[in-house]
Amino acid sequence: MDIGQVVMKLSHLGYRFELQGERVRYKWQGQGDPDPAQVRPLLALVKKYKPQVISYLAQRPQATERVLTCYECGHFLPAVISPNPTQAWGHCRRLDRGRFGVAMACEVIMKGG
Repeated sequence: MDIGQVVMKLSHLGYRFELQGERVRYKWQGQGDPDPAQVRPLLALVKKYKPQVISYLAQRPQATERVLTCYECGHFLPAVISPNPTQAWGHCRRLDRGRFGVAMACEVIMKGG
């Protein structure tokens, strides 16, 4: 996992990152409390690779934030026949219901479930 993926994973879990000069600020803004077993190793990587994190955050567009979709979730099974499976109707095995691939992922995946 590269450092960009680490920052993205933490962002999807509920952390918000901000670059202030040579300082990396991050703050938990998710619901409830973060799962320490899940976030501690990721935050340790952020601290260990701070120069790469600074570089990644400096290159990242600040106005938009990437949203995790159902298609990117491991619980989503897209329709078998579809010209664009990322947008197709499919089935969420976790919620046991139909979803479009472009739908914003539910809290289950946002919290790493």
